Amino acid sequence: MLKFSIKNAFRKKLIAILASVGVGVGLMLVFVIGAFTAGVRSQFNQNLNQTIGLIEIIEKDQAGSNSHLPVNTPDALFNTPEVGQFITDYNVETQAPLYFTSNYSGSNNLQNAGDSLTLYGLNLTLDQAWEGPTSKILEGKVFNSGVKEIIIDSRLANVAKFPVSIGDTIIISLDPGGINTISLTIVGIYDQEDLGAPPFVPREYYIYVDIGVIWELLDNAGEQSNIYSSIDLRFDVKTTEETEAFVEKFNEYSESNGYEPTYIVAFALASFFESIEETFGIFDAFASIIGLITVIAGGMAIIVTQLMSVTARMKEFAILKATGWKNRHIFKDVIFESLTLGLLGAGIGMGFGSFLIYLLGSGFSPFGGVVAIITLEGVIEVLAYALGLGVIGGLYPGIKASRVRPVVVLKGE
Repeated sequence: MLKFSIKNAFRKKLIAILASVGVGVGLMLVFVIGAFTAGVRSQFNQNLNQTIGLIEIIEKDQAGSNSHLPVNTPDALFNTPEVGQFITDYNVETQAPLYFTSNYSGSNNLQNAGDSLTLYGLNLTLDQAWEGPTSKILEGKVFNSGVKEIIIDSRLANVAKFPVSIGDTIIISLDPGGINTISLTIVGIYDQEDLGAPPFVPREYYIYVDIGVIWELLDNAGEQSNIYSSIDLRFDVKTTEETEAFVEKFNEYSESNGYEPTYIVAFALASFFESIEETFGIFDAFASIIGLITVIAGGMAIIVTQLMSVTARMKEFAILKATGWKNRHIFKDVIFESLTLGLLGAGIGMGFGSFLIYLLGSGFSPFGGVVAIITLEGVIEVLAYALGLGVIGGLYPGIKASRVRPVVVLKGE
């Protein structure tokens, strides 16, 4: 019966193929969205796992270059009761004011209007031990201590509309008007992973210089120097809950004047990624809505196709019934025909979907640097939709065909 049903499904070949293509387009959307959702989820899970145990410290009520932590702050953090002895490593950064590099920000020099280029100072020894940017050089070399050399974000090579090759220079403005400037020479390009945000989301691109040099630049600009904008700490823990427990102790000790006259705020980097991960429910809901629309639209396409086929073959069904076929045999035949159209649509959807994923993965992705992941769950989901469409699409036509009355049909009534 199965072979007979598959053959009958394509009696009207053009109509059957168009119905399957219509189903395939809907299932392609489900397949592609599911693959990119899986890619986004994998990317953030990876980032989450990498940041468990990491805590960032900034000045209370301040951020960026406005955060001024005295250089002795790490010593105070290591002496924090119930916390300090568990710190395994630390790193420091000093962020330059945004006007230092504002002439390179925006869509005229980068990709989007909200994109920015930011200069940071690093302690070379600490950053090497931390396995920070200075340990991830892809091209060139690391800047030398005390020398006006910089390493730049690897993403700049794809978006910068100004020279960013080894040996080129970045002009730093030491005043908001850009009158007093200084040149920093690019000596290296470090690996900076894109977190997977869509291209239209503003990005911050990072360039790094020796921390002593940035303090010198801050002095020349009339800004406070010999400070850290942020301090990163690493703890040997396995969960975000353990990390959050240390965060609370830092913040409580600060509120009790433990670091006076400095007041700090600590936060766990993993908690940031966990908060973003919660938004995946929106992606899942969106994919479910697309799937529901696909079931409705695809089911209607198969229903119409099967109704046309059944109506044209009522005399055939009457003859089959007169020769011994039962109602269930005719019903199964129509259902198998619908399942054939649905599964063909699944094949078309996954085929075109795979091509679209490859195309978007070549640099046209609306999800930025995220790589789509075709999962077994995604394939099963598409096949489940296809089977559901087959059953739904063939249900009413199958019932109609199985209720045929041979005497009435053969008499032509």
